[in-house]
Amino acid sequence: MRTRIIALSILLFATLTVLAGNKIDNLFDQVKSLPNAEFTHEKIGKTEKKGVIDGIKTLEAVEAKIDESTYQTLRKSIVKGDYEPYELLIDTQEEGELTKIFMRHDKKKITEVVIIDLEKREINLVRFKGNLKSELLKNK
Repeated sequence: MRTRIIALSILLFATLTVLAGNKIDNLFDQVKSLPNAEFTHEKIGKTEKKGVIDGIKTLEAVEAKIDESTYQTLRKSIVKGDYEPYELLIDTQEEGELTKIFMRHDKKKITEVVIIDLEKREINLVRFKGNLKSELLKNK
């Protein structure tokens, strides 16, 4: 019970005090502040192989086990709100699982991709930053 109260307090404090920045940054900060959150930040250098990770400069990932109260709070926060300047690519909600994929881009390259996966017992956030070329931007 005490862990739930602490987790909810931290989550609410982060929600109320983090007014600057964008919604994605705020969500990363909220999840990183949970008591059992695991955060990874990797800088990716040039690779010898061209392909999927070509252009990615950094990778951030955070995951945390959550209880029902935290799930409901995070769900409300994720479902509503404005994610500007990100563009929503995928939004699925099935049987308690919520997945959203966003991208941020300039005219020629994708500069950021964010994946949000919320389940009843855990949350996973992944963010790729860099200069990614993509066929998605050819029609824009």
